[in-house]
Amino acid sequence: MFVSNYYSNDTFMLSKGDAMLYYKESMKVSEMGFLEGATHLMSSHDYDDWGSYFFDSFLMSIIPNKLFLNLVYTVLGAFSAVFLFLIGRNYMPDVYAFMAGLAYGTSSFMIFFNCSFLKEALFVFLVVAGMYNMYQYINTNARSSLFTGILFIGAIVFFRPAVAAFEIASIFVYYGIILKGRAISIFLYIIAAAAFAVSLKSLQQISDTYTAGGDIDKLIAYSGRDEYSGGFNYFVCFFGAYLGPFPTLFTKIAMHPSPIQFYGSGLTHKLFLAIPLWIGAFYAIKQWVIKLFPLIAFCLFEMTSTAYICDSLELRKVLLHVPFTYILAFYGLSHLTTETNSIRLLYAITYIFPIGVLFLWNIIRV
Repeated sequence: MFVSNYYSNDTFMLSKGDAMLYYKESMKVSEMGFLEGATHLMSSHDYDDWGSYFFDSFLMSIIPNKLFLNLVYTVLGAFSAVFLFLIGRNYMPDVYAFMAGLAYGTSSFMIFFNCSFLKEALFVFLVVAGMYNMYQYINTNARSSLFTGILFIGAIVFFRPAVAAFEIASIFVYYGIILKGRAISIFLYIIAAAAFAVSLKSLQQISDTYTAGGDIDKLIAYSGRDEYSGGFNYFVCFFGAYLGPFPTLFTKIAMHPSPIQFYGSGLTHKLFLAIPLWIGAFYAIKQWVIKLFPLIAFCLFEMTSTAYICDSLELRKVLLHVPFTYILAFYGLSHLTTETNSIRLLYAITYIFPIGVLFLWNIIRV
């Protein structure tokens, strides 16, 4: 709260248009009756914003105070960190799983978004909670966890439908592997193929919307990155998606204090996990730790999609897979401490690479 007040002269980061819109609309809906409010939202906004409006207006109907929402979002952020720890402890020593959850939960960019009144704070929680409950079902076969996981993933549809599809597809990857050769695996493949065929037209429309109909130059111009050549921009988008997000510590416009610089500290730490992330993915595949495959698959789906639409440089768009990169990165670090072959080279790449990227990125940005 104090940090938010310092940066925006308010108890929330309400300087951006989206945050103000969410706040005002949620306040308005909270003052209406349920049916009237629901009718207003469904007639005035796209369904991929309904989830945030409904949740915020519900909280405001209980206590119409921004600090209350700040507290709720902070608690959700803490639960996300705990879920990451609980997932990770099954595949690495507890100390590494704990550090993964702690590093994520105390990262400055997540603290920022928990105070921003943007939908990402709740959105990220739903993604993490959905994956956690699916892992609970995988590990314990508890139907209650399956039901809860489906509810969380279903709720994601009212934030960004494609992400719900990514999470379902990542779970399908796991079951597609462990059930290989069984009749049920063929059934799953048929369901996946049928779902893809049915949604093909919708997928094409979504793709055209996000990619400006396949016009890369128009897409890059729309995303505000047309100061460089198209090819360079596209390279940076893919580079940033798989190894970022990168911290911008200096801005072109003199802003003091700058929110970008505030959450840049957390992104700087995240950058040092860029190589361990892929080391973790490598060891998971090498040692055939199939239960980690859903995390790898989800990260790849999200990274590739945000790069494809040139949105990987916008922190809000890449936040959804970032929690799982902490698990994979600390899983990789747990192997680095025990690996004997080429350990010095791996350590050198792990720490020298981020320093070089940090320097070059900020030179380019300024």
